[in-house]
Amino acid sequence: MRQFTQNRFLVLLVAILLIANLGLMLYFFVFRHKDEGGRMPPRVSDFVQKELGLSADQAAKFQQLRDQHKEAIKPVMDDMKKLKDSLYKLLKSPQMNDSAAVELANRIGQKQKEWELINFHHFQKVRAICDSSQLPKFDSLVHQMINRGPWMRKKRPPEK
Repeated sequence: MRQFTQNRFLVLLVAILLIANLGLMLYFFVFRHKDEGGRMPPRVSDFVQKELGLSADQAAKFQQLRDQHKEAIKPVMDDMKKLKDSLYKLLKSPQMNDSAAVELANRIGQKQKEWELINFHHFQKVRAICDSSQLPKFDSLVHQMINRGPWMRKKRPPEK
């Protein structure tokens, strides 16, 4: 009789856990709205448009500049990734010499320079479509964006 009671308890426990899991899945996939923290974070371009209060004409120009920027930056980023992969593959080579690593690091540096200049020119073009009331906010936003690396994407508590 005791065995039957233990099995009954385990079956009840499994049923409760199954119902809890189904409820959680329903919450995440059905009832949760995108604006309450869906999977996709807001795009930087949407944030910039909202913060600057771009007009419809400015927003259209901004979207065009953003698309041109994406096309210009993609090959540079792809090249930089390939160069970094090559650099770190040298770790596997027992006969690796520093000159090969230095050469790859220099080439990565050149790509980084190219990336920075593309970004700089993009920001120049975006700044040119802003009106005089938007310029201070734009300058502040650019400063925040360039000083915020990928390691700082999550919000941190304010420093004391």
